[in-house]
Amino acid sequence: MLDDILSLNPWLVAVGVNTVFLAMVWIAPKKLLTPAGIVHAWILGVLIWGTLSWPGYTVVGFYFLVGSGVTRIGMAQKEAAGIAEKRSGARGPENVWGSALTGAICALGTLVVDAPYQQLLLLGYVASFATKLSDTTASEVGKAYGKRTFLITTLQPVARGTEGAVSLEGTLAGV
Repeated sequence: MLDDILSLNPWLVAVGVNTVFLAMVWIAPKKLLTPAGIVHAWILGVLIWGTLSWPGYTVVGFYFLVGSGVTRIGMAQKEAAGIAEKRSGARGPENVWGSALTGAICALGTLVVDAPYQQLLLLGYVASFATKLSDTTASEVGKAYGKRTFLITTLQPVARGTEGAVSLEGTLAGV
């Protein structure tokens, strides 16, 4: 049955899969996306499934679920310190495209280049999400558990949550 579904027009499958997946996100008790974020995530999901099928969709889905999970690490402490992500971590359109634009361009590029270059674009696609997940993990763990934070440009000590700050705990988590 799965082979029959996958053999259909990938764009129609993309519409169906994304509608079901994002309907579950919509009704989930923890809000992972804003209403506008759901619309933009649906567009992104259709684009990714339509171009890269389920393997590409799995990459972006993994990023979304794990990234949303690490954002919630130490949420109470981060909110108390005023350094938590806005909207309790629910992602809006700016987060969707800020995280996925490079990957989306790589996915679209696979439609217009020859086979050897498709492999490079697939590598770029995966690398873009791996890099973004590493950054998200380092940032969120650093904000929650960083003991000493330093500004990366000057190496001067700064408060947790400062833009551009790094901590040992966050850096290790991001690796």
